[in-house]
Amino acid sequence: MNRLIAITCLFLASVSSGSAQDRLRVVTTTSDLRSLAKMVGAERVNVSSLVASGESPEEYQPKLQDADILKGAQVVVRAAPGIDPWFDKLLARATLKHGLTGIARGEPGYLDASTAVANDPLTISAAFSRTRRASRGGPNPHYWLDPKSADAITEKMLEAFSKADPKNAKYYADNRKTFLARLDGKIGEWQTRLAPFRDEPMIAFHDDWSYFASRFRLKIVDFMAARDRAPPKRAKIAELSKLIKARGIKLILTEVNQPERHANKLAQQTGAKVVSLAGSVGELPQTDDYISLFEANVNALVAAKNK
Repeated sequence: MNRLIAITCLFLASVSSGSAQDRLRVVTTTSDLRSLAKMVGAERVNVSSLVASGESPEEYQPKLQDADILKGAQVVVRAAPGIDPWFDKLLARATLKHGLTGIARGEPGYLDASTAVANDPLTISAAFSRTRRASRGGPNPHYWLDPKSADAITEKMLEAFSKADPKNAKYYADNRKTFLARLDGKIGEWQTRLAPFRDEPMIAFHDDWSYFASRFRLKIVDFMAARDRAPPKRAKIAELSKLIKARGIKLILTEVNQPERHANKLAQQTGAKVVSLAGSVGELPQTDDYISLFEANVNALVAAKNK
């Protein structure tokens, strides 16, 4: 009897292991793309993210073991050459080490998610060079902070997943449809909740929030930092202090991984409130997936306004 139980357990373990091995191997550069990939692939994909939640992809320094994460990948999804400029070298290194195929630039398993929004008015594809321009201070709007961008991004993911795993193409398509229906419902809810902000001027730390502001018609009238990771100068702080007082600005938007002292100083000088938002999935508690990221940010804005 004990032997029968042991054999059964071994069989179930082998079935489980086989199922895991049969899953489509997907590697993304960011946690936001990982979340979207999981929404499309669900139980039939194994998704890894190179950049941990809360880390900046622009500032990320690839580790030696990252080449091993790419081993066996059938689809890779990057944010954009200017957001993850290190990815090309990492992919080349992993290819030399593991002989990767099908995921090089121009191949079916390679996806630059920014191409999904290439025709957007706030397009980043044309703005980003294939250098470290973004991490050195170039323009860096975060397109995924418009929740509607998920429609175009997941469409590209569906195409890549279906080419790599055609037998599950319908499964991926159904998952995407279900996710987008849920997301669209939430977008309507968020737009309603943020409607009172539409005519209210506010300051943001950086233009990372341009896409978010555009979708929800937030009126960001100026930014504290003109260049990514470059702290605002004293003259800029003085200028913003005057602007906040003159226009009665009540909110200063910041991101949790950005310097706090400048926003706090402005708040002390003017009486405006600092609202700390999450710029990516996992950056704050209860932002474990794409929808909860926006839910947390909308909640933070509404709570600040109601204080």
